[in-house]
Amino acid sequence: MMGIVLAGGEGKRLKPLTATRPKPMLPVAGKPCIDYVLRSLISSGMHRVVITTAYMAEYLIKQIGDALDYDASLVYSFEDTPAGTAGAVKRVADFVDGTFIVAMGDVLADFDAKALVDFHKKSGGIATIALTEVQDPTEYGIVGLDDTGRIERFVEKPRREDAFSNLINAGIYVLEKEVLDHIPDKQMFDFGKQVFPLLLKRGLGVYGRKIEGLWMDIGRPSDLLTANLEVVKRTGKTVTMAGVETSGPLVISPTASVGKGAILQGPCYLGPGAHVAAGAVVRESCLYDDGEVESGGTLERTVVLERSKIRAGSHLRESVIARDCVVERDAVLERSVVGDRMTIMASSRLVDAVIGPPSS
Repeated sequence: MMGIVLAGGEGKRLKPLTATRPKPMLPVAGKPCIDYVLRSLISSGMHRVVITTAYMAEYLIKQIGDALDYDASLVYSFEDTPAGTAGAVKRVADFVDGTFIVAMGDVLADFDAKALVDFHKKSGGIATIALTEVQDPTEYGIVGLDDTGRIERFVEKPRREDAFSNLINAGIYVLEKEVLDHIPDKQMFDFGKQVFPLLLKRGLGVYGRKIEGLWMDIGRPSDLLTANLEVVKRTGKTVTMAGVETSGPLVISPTASVGKGAILQGPCYLGPGAHVAAGAVVRESCLYDDGEVESGGTLERTVVLERSKIRAGSHLRESVIARDCVVERDAVLERSVVGDRMTIMASSRLVDAVIGPPSS
């Protein structure tokens, strides 16, 4: 079997974070988002994977090639014009020789692909959709199942009053090659909006199965923050450090440093070269590679990406700071997003702010 990972999205709702790197490459607990789905497929025995790209394709290809090591053959497909989720798969139809799996590369998906494939083969259907439960299904495609798992209804982004289920399309599909016959050539076409309703209308067997593992949308900066913390909760451990107050699950790189008198309250992630100074507080937050929090600085439910510096006395809460930023002394940021290479002036007060270069 082979896998197709769709990684061409721009991630407009995540700007300015996606102004300088594509959404699938945004980090979650130290790994690019796309890494989780790729490893899920490969660990389930899929050693041929096609990655479809578009937005910042060269960046994505170089980063995967330089930094990630997979026991698989990776092939890249570049989209010069948008084709939709199904249209992108149709373009690589020549690589498909039987049952295959399609997954979105811009959601956090650490799942048991083999269990999904086994269910698909047992059901005998033409398509199986991985499902997950969410509290608010209005931004997704929802499904209604019969007792065998066959999908009877499929509604894309229902109004709240029309939402008959909290089971949503997780953007992972096991498909028979015949599905490609129902996708037109050289045309914008989407699985959720067009392909699956069409298959149901034609009476073909489309099934759904609840996913086994972790699935999270990272469509907004707040989602990226939540995803980082959720993975650290699952993977972190209790850590004891001399002179440092620690609690909760922590993931700390061997090359990170923490000054005596600092406080780490998990879930927390400290990347390679990260430094938390004496007297700083990092609470339910992630400080990425070579980032720094000076004495008296506080991170609370915040993600600080590579090489960014949080100066003394600054307090950041429920915010995301991109790469190579400086937050000067005694600044306060709450529910704010700062793009790459920005400087927040000393004693600033930002609430619900989005700061980035004009082009983003």
